[in-house]
Parts: sequence; C-alpha cells; structure tokens
Amino acid sequence: MISVPSLLLIICGLGIGCAAVYPYISYLLKIRTLPSVSAPEIIVYPSISVVINAYKEGPLVKTRIENVFQSQYPKDRLTLYVVNDGADPATSVAAKESLVHSPVKSQLIEPEMRLGKIRCQNMMLSAIEDEIIVFTDADITTKPDALVKLVAHLQNPEVGAVCADLVPVGSTRSVTGSEGAYRSVYGKMCEYDSLIDSTYNFNGPLIAFKKSAVPHIEETTGADDANLALTCITNGYRAIYAVDAVAYELQPVSFREQYHQKIRRADGLINSTRHFQSSYSEKRKLFWKQIFPLRRWMLLYSPLLFVVSTVLLCAGFFLWSVLYCLAIVALVIAVLMFSLIKPDNLLSSFVLNQFYLLIGLLRRKNIQLWDRVEK
Repeated sequence: MISVPSLLLIICGLGIGCAAVYPYISYLLKIRTLPSVSAPEIIVYPSISVVINAYKEGPLVKTRIENVFQSQYPKDRLTLYVVNDGADPATSVAAKESLVHSPVKSQLIEPEMRLGKIRCQNMMLSAIEDEIIVFTDADITTKPDALVKLVAHLQNPEVGAVCADLVPVGSTRSVTGSEGAYRSVYGKMCEYDSLIDSTYNFNGPLIAFKKSAVPHIEETTGADDANLALTCITNGYRAIYAVDAVAYELQPVSFREQYHQKIRRADGLINSTRHFQSSYSEKRKLFWKQIFPLRRWMLLYSPLLFVVSTVLLCAGFFLWSVLYCLAIVALVIAVLMFSLIKPDNLLSSFVLNQFYLLIGLLRRKNIQLWDRVEK
C-alpha cells in the first residue's frame, strides 16, 4: 500500500511536471491550424544595405557574396558590406575575389582586432544611412526572392524587423535531422507569435530591419538576433518571422560541434530574456502580456521544473517501492539514450533542447566572443 509521503511526492512531481510542460502544450494547441500569410507585393523598392558578418569563414563568404548577387532585389537599390571580423586572411582573399566584379555597390571592412558580431553590427549601424538594413551570416544561402519578401514585410509601418525561415542543410543525417525536427515546430511557434503580434525568437543568419526601429543593439549581454528583435519590440514596432522568406543554413559537421553551437544559442537567448524582462511597450502589449510570459517560462523555468519533477517522482516511487523507482530511472535513462542515439525526431529534439537550456541556465555565462563551429 502506498504511504502518504510517497503519494504527496508523486502528486507534487506530477504537478510540477504539468507546470513545466504547460507552455509547450499551450503552443501545440494553438499552432495546429495556422492561416497561411504571405508577404505583400513591393510597390517601391527602397535602397537597402546588406551586411555579411564573417569570422574565419574562408571560402564560405565567397559563396554567400555570390548568392547575394543572384538576389531578385534590384541591383541599383542594394549596397553590400562584408565585415571580416579579425581580418582573417583566408576570408579576406575569398571576399576580394568575389567583389572584384561586383554588380552592386560594395565594400570590404576588416577590423584587425576581433570585435564580436554585435559590436560589428553596431559599427555598421552607425555608418549606414539607409533606413532598411539586412544582417546576414556567411554560412547560409537564400532563395532568390528572400530579400524581396523580407523588405516587402517591412512596408507595413508597424513592422520594424523581420527574419527569414531557416532550412538546415549539409552535415550528417542525425545532425540535420535533429535540427529539422526542432525547426518543424520552432518555426510554427514563431509564426503564431507573429500573427498575434511579435516574436523575439529570431534567426540571426538573415534579418531585415528598419534603422528607426533598431538604432542600436545591446552588446553587453544576450544574443544578437534576440536583442535586435526585443529592441524593436521595446521601441513599439512588431518583430515578425517570415516563413515565405527561405534561407538554407549549413549545419555543424558533427553532433559534438552542434552541441557547442546549441549551448551558445541557449546562453544568448536566456540572457536576452533576462535582460529585457522588465521592458514594456504599450503599443506591443499583446506581446508583453501574452507571448513574452510563455517564452520566458519555457526558457527560464521549464528546464529546471522538469528536473525537479523527475527527482520528486523518483523519490515518491522509491518510498513506495524500490522496483517502481528503478523502473522510472530506467525510463528516464532510456529516453536520454534514445535522444542521443537517434536525435532526428521530435521527442529527441525536445529532450535535447531542454538539456541545452538547462546547461545555459546553470552555468550562467554570457558569451560574446566564441570559437567558430566547423560546418
């Protein structure tokens, strides 16, 4: 017969588990039937500046530059800047080769001392006069109409920033599959946020924004993409996720490299959430009252609550029966092993994401300069 302490521990464990999973269930119920939204047609093509951020990218930067040249955006309305952070020689050579016969106005900028991505972005923000700026990474390629669609969304006077949808490519099947499973739900959640008001879970590899909405990006803590979006929202503009603007992102060459990338991203998103959690804009009250609390719960509380729930359940079942406790422990270990051995499915992706967030929460670092992940 089960004892009272055992029953209380099990009930508490289940209750805390429900609290941990609450924001995820809330989103899953909401994203089942999302209406399709596409970018409006561009009436007038404004002048835009595209900034490629590169750090030890070597030949990849050449591929990205040539991909920008293939964009459907009018060449006479586009200025391209390539920022070679730290003046890496291989990246410099590749960039110069591509820019020799550039069909658009272009410039290579090479800070000899490494600044970090956000400081490079703020440097360009101060120098560029165009109202619409596009920040992009060197390890992606895009569909030819991606820039057109991003700028089209910015025609809405309420929209201050917009990011592209990312499709993982390259690498091993397990790495790409894991990221693909994660993004199959991640993108829909961001799309739902955008339909309601805004999202700050941006994809840093391709973002377009208005300089009036984001005159400066917080560079002392947090992630560049989340900080940009949250600054936009705090200033009263919408930040949206455009599923119709598609970019293809190279994935890390191994699960080990992906681990380092994921921990860095979790660290940045967690610190951005902490930094902006006291911000508010009356124009964006739907975001601050409905969307941000759910996201904050998912990032700051759910990972810890999952651990507490598991510990309480194990303790409760241990008091009830050692065999029951061993069964729970075996189940937890089996789920973890399954996630590591076969990460290319939604369950494994969810479990691994909780692990990455937990590491980011516990170590409480603030990574502004990081080593390049091999792709």
